[in-house]
Amino acid sequence: MTGSTFIDCDRLDLRPAQEDDIEFLREGVNHPQVRRYISSFRTPYTDERYRDELWPMEHDEDTVSLLAVPNKGEFEDEPVGSVSLSPVLYTDGYANFAVWFHPKAWGNGYALEASAHLIEYGFRDLRLHRLSATAMAPNEASRTLLERLGFVHEGTARETQFANGTYVDVERYGLLIDEWTGPKEVLER
Repeated sequence: MTGSTFIDCDRLDLRPAQEDDIEFLREGVNHPQVRRYISSFRTPYTDERYRDELWPMEHDEDTVSLLAVPNKGEFEDEPVGSVSLSPVLYTDGYANFAVWFHPKAWGNGYALEASAHLIEYGFRDLRLHRLSATAMAPNEASRTLLERLGFVHEGTARETQFANGTYVDVERYGLLIDEWTGPKEVLER
């Protein structure tokens, strides 16, 4: 899988998805541990459905969607997850932050590293003022990631989404440019 690097990190390269990444992306969004807490991935995706519904969003001009690809180690040159800012509302200086990683790569700190560098890009290069993010309440890993990145819990939307046979709360987070400490500090914590 090839593609030019968009953002250099320490152990990762962040790059736009290419046509030959669709198999990984489809496999990732279909993985039970990934789709369990992402309502838009609730029903399985075929290659064709992925191309029709998700592929255009990956390449929308108001979206920054990048694959995280380790540049060394066990998963060298293989995508392991996705980070995105979407939609990017330039006039309001706002974007929604989202992340998912394949379970095979969980526990390596890749999500934290990729997220920190994408957030830096959003604030520094896109000149955003605010990022928002949501996580289903039972998704402790996502809530922990957001808090490690410096997001502030702004409220709970009670029983907003259906997951694992029950309605669950959705936790809402926000991060302002003045609160952002940068990737170096986030990764050294």
